[in-house]
Amino acid sequence: MLINPKIHLRKTICIFLSTLCLPVVADPIKLGSGFLLSPAVGVDLRYDDNINNAPEDGVESYLMLISPRLALEYDRGTAIYSLQYSLSHGDYLDTDRDSFTDQELTAGVDWELNQRHSLALGAAYLDINEEFNDQVAEDLDSLIFERDRYRQSGVFVNYDYGAEGARGHLGVTLGTNDRNYIEELTSPDRRTTYGDALFSFGITGKTAFLTQLEARDIRYEEFATPIPNRDNREAALLLGAEHDTEQLTVNLLAGLVRKDFDNPEIGQYQRPRWTGTLAWRPTELSELTLILERRPVESFGTFSNFVDAKSGFLGWQHSWSEKVRTNTSFRYTRADFAGTDLRENIRRLNLTFFYQLRPWIDVRTGISSLEQGANAETLSYERNQVFLGFDAAY
Repeated sequence: MLINPKIHLRKTICIFLSTLCLPVVADPIKLGSGFLLSPAVGVDLRYDDNINNAPEDGVESYLMLISPRLALEYDRGTAIYSLQYSLSHGDYLDTDRDSFTDQELTAGVDWELNQRHSLALGAAYLDINEEFNDQVAEDLDSLIFERDRYRQSGVFVNYDYGAEGARGHLGVTLGTNDRNYIEELTSPDRRTTYGDALFSFGITGKTAFLTQLEARDIRYEEFATPIPNRDNREAALLLGAEHDTEQLTVNLLAGLVRKDFDNPEIGQYQRPRWTGTLAWRPTELSELTLILERRPVESFGTFSNFVDAKSGFLGWQHSWSEKVRTNTSFRYTRADFAGTDLRENIRRLNLTFFYQLRPWIDVRTGISSLEQGANAETLSYERNQVFLGFDAAY
């Protein structure tokens, strides 16, 4: 069996939270009786040349960003309980624009019921005010919709079946998310109820056949300005395979996704749906990652039925020595707004240089660049950041 239940669960949690799963930077503090505490903090001074995403004459400013994180874990052997809180607070130093604070609170429990069965429950609360900082995940929603201010809460349950080393494995996730936009005049709140099932069957010791089912029920709240009803049900079937060796991991899934709208004037949409990941590790010091994805995204504004998003990510991580490493990535996203003529092409480039000053502190510097092209001039802009900061753990 290639898909480890623990790894599958971690991916499920990361997707559910829609936030960046940050690496552990130090060993946790042992509090006794199975409790582990992991405090950390990041601090950045950034220069931003277009804080308002303006097509022309962008406003420049320095930004001070502070990002503390705290994780508490309780391990009882057959069950692991976790609680995490992270905050990202930014102050603009050269303009009267308000400061912002992004917050994330998550809780979960993972039970190993026996050798074949495991169960996980999770809940999350997000308060997102500023998308263009690296404490927010680069999921497709935030890639397409800049300054997408919202609060989101949700719960999920995940069930895994399959013993260690077995050829077959099944993972099922059910959950719901409520997203409420903050002071946005063009975005109705919505609730999404979802279910996903992933089945893998080992063909050889290193290759498995995959089948994935996805289902979404999306309901929009009443909106102050009359807009067409966009309530819809979404379903997708994907088939593929995974191959995993010490140097190479390939995961490919492809199929169709269909959206059925309650509004007869919109009707039905059917599109190809795919996701693929390639991770190549030529040495222990270097890893090259390629991710391709196409899926529908709910529209931020009131003018589009949904967004047909195609995205490609290329990243390279390399350790040049015990203390020096780099992380480079480029992501291209094309967004076609269904029901309109609007199309956007979004390019993101990130380059970060890390230096391990102490075993518990990393100094980092780098650049982040965002270029959004669109066939509507008012939506086209460029934005660049240069930063210097550190991450520290107790």
